[in-house]
Order: sequence, then structure tokens, then C-alpha cells
Amino acid sequence: MPSYDQRGKDKLWSVRFREKLRDGTTQNKRLSGYRTKKEAQRAYVEYMAEQGSTVEDTIDNRLLFDDLLADYLAHQRTRIKPSSVYSIESKINQHIAPYFAGRIVDEITPRDVLAWQQSLEAYSYKYKTGLRTQLSSIYKFGERYHDVKNIMSRVEGFRNLEPKKEMQFWTPEEFQRFIAAVDEPLYALYFRLLYTTGCRKGESLALTWADIDFDAAKISITKSITRKTKDAPYAVTTPKNNASIRNVSIPQTLSADLRTWRESLDQRADDLFVFGGDDPFTDRSLDRRFAEWCKQSGVKKIRLHDFRHSCASVLIASGVSIVAVSRHLGHSNIEQTLNTYSHMMPSDADKMRDAFSGF
Repeated sequence: MPSYDQRGKDKLWSVRFREKLRDGTTQNKRLSGYRTKKEAQRAYVEYMAEQGSTVEDTIDNRLLFDDLLADYLAHQRTRIKPSSVYSIESKINQHIAPYFAGRIVDEITPRDVLAWQQSLEAYSYKYKTGLRTQLSSIYKFGERYHDVKNIMSRVEGFRNLEPKKEMQFWTPEEFQRFIAAVDEPLYALYFRLLYTTGCRKGESLALTWADIDFDAAKISITKSITRKTKDAPYAVTTPKNNASIRNVSIPQTLSADLRTWRESLDQRADDLFVFGGDDPFTDRSLDRRFAEWCKQSGVKKIRLHDFRHSCASVLIASGVSIVAVSRHLGHSNIEQTLNTYSHMMPSDADKMRDAFSGF
């Protein structure tokens, strides 16, 4: 009987069997390079037919979850960025594939999906909801291309029972206390840029000297650093969305200090990373130093991502329009900005009342 297994980095299917030769002897034979087990089965049947041999296998037309998943991931690799594929595969391989491996898709019931969801109770609402969304995407793909019955609509999603987290940010006074403790000039420049531009960490680390217009005091954001890669410590990729590609104004003082820093370097090549040189700051080095300076300065510890919230809070408090704030942060639409920061906006109750004064 033939045996099937997955081999190599790409986990392609192969079939191994004993082949009877014309002289009566037998030899081992392997056919490989198939995306699904069903393709390997079909290849075996066709090969045996060509040799005029008796077929010892039958093709199981029932779709395995493993095959559906392999087809789904192959499709995703043609549509989304490698860093996104890396993230998706990591979560699927850890939380979805092991639970449904070896199952016939049509035999998986809503109760099975509910049991899977219950196995994720230890994780945060946001994380397990993301996993459920991923499983829903797999079923939608199966429904479209494999006539799979989509059972996800019959299973209730998670309820958010977690208390709402208060948004963390630094006031200008807190930032000044923090930056006074930063005793490494390049890191001080980095944190000043994060606070005043609201750049995402990946966007800021991807900046090269060619991206800075010192005279106009602007930076050009066209790329991002991702650590979600298999073969290297980082990769330069496109930003999060089209709106993230933007020009952002920076304070004249920061522009001048960045120019002075560049002029102090022995190497001034345009393609060097502003914050690191040949390679950008590592996450480990950045996080360690950030924690140390937070402790030394006595300010509350926030995440690096909270510099975006800090920037938005300063701009809104200064009366900058929400449209301009949205563009500055590189949000894909203004609704995202409003949903995130509307609570920071001043009340216009008095202005609305005064607008109808005398009517």
C-alpha cells in the first residue's frame, strides 16, 4: 500500500510505494511535490495506470481540513505581504491547525468550533477574536472555492468581559522629564521624532537619511521595518496601508539636530538607517534602554506605540483639526481617528448653544 507524508520546508505531499518491475523484482518509488494529499493520491493512481499496474489506492474525495488550510495559505501568499503571511501562519500553526488536523471538513460541526473557542479562554479577548476571524476566513475561502458549508455563522463569537483599558499617553511635561534622562544623543533624537510625528515604530526604524528634507523640516514615510520574517532578523517592507505613505512635518529644532548628528558621522550615505546605521535599532536594545530611562526619569511606563497616542493628544489639545491629525498619523480613514481619539476632543456644547443665539 502507498504511504503519504509531507516533506521539506514547504510541507509538500509525497507518496511512497513499492513498484513491480518487468523482471519480477520490486523497487521503492516516490512521487513528490504536491500541495495536497489528494493531488498526491491522484498522481499515484495516474502513475500506476501508465505502468499498467493494479491500483492499490482509492482517492478520498472528502476534503481534509489540512488540505483546505494548505490551499488557503497558498492563496494568501499571492495576495498579502510576506510579513502578514508569517503572522497568519504562526497563529494558525499554533492554535488552529493542531485542533482540526486530520478532520474531514464536512464532518466538523458547530459544536466542534465552539469547543475550540472554549479552549482559547486563557487568551485575551482581542487575541482570541483575531483567531476566530482567521478561522472564519478559512471557511469563507472553502465556501468560495471548495463548496464547503460555512458553519461559522452558527457559532456565537466571544463576549468582551474585560474592563476597558484607559489609553496611555505622556503629557508634554512628562515627555520633557523623560527626555532629560536620555543620555544617548541618537536615542534622544529617536524619541523626539516618535513624540512629535506619531510614527509607528516600524516606520521610524525604516527611515534613511534620504527620507529627511532638512530644509523643509519634513520626513518622507514610504516603508517600514518588520521582524516577522523567517530568514533574516528584519525586512524592509511597505507601510501598513496606502494612507501610511505620507510626508510629515517635524519641528525645526529636531530637523537641525538631525542634520548636526548626520554631519558628525564618518559615513553619510543616503541609504543608511537614521537610527542605527547599517542596520536599524534592535527591538531588544530599544526596549531595554527605554525601560531604563523611564525608571530613571520617574515617569509612568508606557509602550512605544503609546507615543502615537501622546502625539495625537498634544495635537488635539492644541486645536489641530481631526482631519489633519488623521493624515499626520497615517490612518486609513478619519473614522479610525475619531473612534480612537474622540474622547480627547473638547466639548462643543457651549459653541453649539451660542451658534443659535438670537433665534
